[in-house]
Amino acid sequence: MVFIGSVSSQGNKGQISYAATKAGLEGAAATLMKEAIFYGVRCGVIHPGFTDTPMVRALGEEYIEKHVLPDTQLGRLIRPAEIADAICFMVSNSAISGELWADAGWHPNP
Repeated sequence: MVFIGSVSSQGNKGQISYAATKAGLEGAAATLMKEAIFYGVRCGVIHPGFTDTPMVRALGEEYIEKHVLPDTQLGRLIRPAEIADAICFMVSNSAISGELWADAGWHPNP
């Protein structure tokens, strides 16, 4: 189970409702993780930043250059395919062997 959060979960001026709901996904995922792990269900949240979508592009190039890109780690908008790739990795079996998934403290008896 993968929730799509947002970097706005850390707070974003003028977006209290949006930030609160995205932050709430972290609590929901943590709770589901603790309950669903016993059934083999993994839960996670991905928090992409500003994404290259028509909605973001509608802000205008000048606004994006001045107010969005300076606050991004990549210095550019994220491509939707990059988010999809991250989600595919998260749900793939290759992700199981790493420390990507929290385990709610449960470990099978050796």
